[in-house]
Amino acid sequence: MNESIEIKLDEADKQTRMTEERLSNEEIFSNVREMKTFDEMLAKQMKDEEFKKEYEAIQPEMNVIRARVDARTSQEQ
Repeated sequence: MNESIEIKLDEADKQTRMTEERLSNEEIFSNVREMKTFDEMLAKQMKDEEFKKEYEAIQPEMNVIRARVDARTSQEQ
């Protein structure tokens, strides 16, 4: 293949990747703007039955973790 054509293809590839990256970043920032708080994000996720089931299943473990964090935080004060 002609070296000039290879360089042009490499540049086209680079431009495509940059465009895809920019679009994915725009999607991410769009989602961030839509979900203003953790509670809003959680409420949206809780509509998914599989997510809700898994979230509820880990709550006992999360309660222990919260209690440990609270205990350590209170010792530091």
